[in-house]
Amino acid sequence: MENDNVINGYVEDIIYYNSDNGYTVLSLNCDNEEVVCVGYLPKIHQGESLRLTGSYVVHSLYGRQFKIEYYEKSIPTTEEGIEKYLASGLVKGIGPKTAKKIVKKFGVSTSYIIEEKPEKLTEIKGISLEKAMDLNRIFTEQRELRKTVVFLQDIGISPTVAMKIYKKYKGATYKIVNENPYRLADDIWGIGFRIADKIAEKLGIYKASPDRIKSGIKYVLNAELSNGHVYLPKEILIEKCSSLLEVDISEIDNYIKEMQINHQIWIEKKENDYLCYLNQYYYAELSVAKRIIEISREYEDINTTDVELKIKRAEKHNGIALAENQKEAVREAMKNGLLVITGGPETGKTTTINTIISLFKDEDLDVVLAAPTGRAAKRMSEATKMEAQTLHRLLGINYISEENRTQIFDKNEDNPIEADVIIVDETSMVDLMLMNYLLRAIAPGTHLILVGDVDQLPSVGAGNVLKDIINSEKVKVVRLNEIFRQAQESAIIM
Repeated sequence: MENDNVINGYVEDIIYYNSDNGYTVLSLNCDNEEVVCVGYLPKIHQGESLRLTGSYVVHSLYGRQFKIEYYEKSIPTTEEGIEKYLASGLVKGIGPKTAKKIVKKFGVSTSYIIEEKPEKLTEIKGISLEKAMDLNRIFTEQRELRKTVVFLQDIGISPTVAMKIYKKYKGATYKIVNENPYRLADDIWGIGFRIADKIAEKLGIYKASPDRIKSGIKYVLNAELSNGHVYLPKEILIEKCSSLLEVDISEIDNYIKEMQINHQIWIEKKENDYLCYLNQYYYAELSVAKRIIEISREYEDINTTDVELKIKRAEKHNGIALAENQKEAVREAMKNGLLVITGGPETGKTTTINTIISLFKDEDLDVVLAAPTGRAAKRMSEATKMEAQTLHRLLGINYISEENRTQIFDKNEDNPIEADVIIVDETSMVDLMLMNYLLRAIAPGTHLILVGDVDQLPSVGAGNVLKDIINSEKVKVVRLNEIFRQAQESAIIM
């Protein structure tokens, strides 16, 4: 055993291994004393020699453990270690018996034979040339992995992140990270510009590096999304980048132009300004605009000849009297593919929605209700006495992987939402990307009704979608502006 910070030994047993993130619990044989070690490591095999840096901790359930902060691993050098390593399932068909034969014949030179003269392994009964070359390939890969991990740790990358990077780039890791660490910000979930910039600094990459400036431009555009901005005017983008990167403004302007030419960002000229977008947000904006026009035109015709009679029946059945603009909203819902109903608190949005639902149900149409958040969906359910879902649930939210938490949805153009009518409440909270996913998942002929107060709640992400739809004047909008009697005593609402 060594001091509390560094221990050496070989892997006696793998107690637990998570292939998604590399979290490992193993038993390390340190001079015939077993130490339980925990941490994030690339795939470890029995018999491998490890030099671990970390500290001892006491787990409330599992007792004393060594928590790994940094590690180095090597092909085992003792006969016992080599035998365990070969028997650990490295190559299909080589188990404990064959491993024993190999070590018995070649002893401590086994690793050298496998790496440099693999054909000699065929002298052992049961080992074909194909198996011998498989062993050689795996030993070579392990050597590359060891070199890569040491390199990543030396530039300050934690074992957890090192595991993610190696899983992405494999044998090309050293070349990619050394040449352009800013690729990490694009390719690895959880690594942003600032982490990549620290890595680049340790690698000696200069501040005015083209890769650094281009990555910084994307970082600033990404950061502005959290402030609700889908794009930035070019002059503001340059100013923010100059402050972040501490480089000359002219340098930034040149690379913005280069990124536009290479389709890495989108620039749109509007009057005397240039608007700079991340590509996916520009295309999402185009897609939303296109689908709004299509949905407003592609709806199924509903018999509206006796709609006034149906409204009166609904009023009588529910014991209500609709205001004129509420009646207008009901009429327009029946004869438009896409309708926006907007109004402040206590202007009768819920009563209007309930009347619209009853009229659509009288036509035997399937009505689906949704809202952007769980709380809004719950309120909608309580107000309509119908199930309302979050938009994410309606669209069938999923993720690319455990490591990459980018949202994807089951519902889309090829697998649309099954509904004749979709009513979305609190639409002011729906951001550009979510609206894009929703509109893409609406089948031709489906009626869409968007309800919300543009002066109330802002969208969760970037974009001001409801307000922009209303201001476009391309779809029918009904404004509810009459405050009802029960709310008229409220000074706040008035």
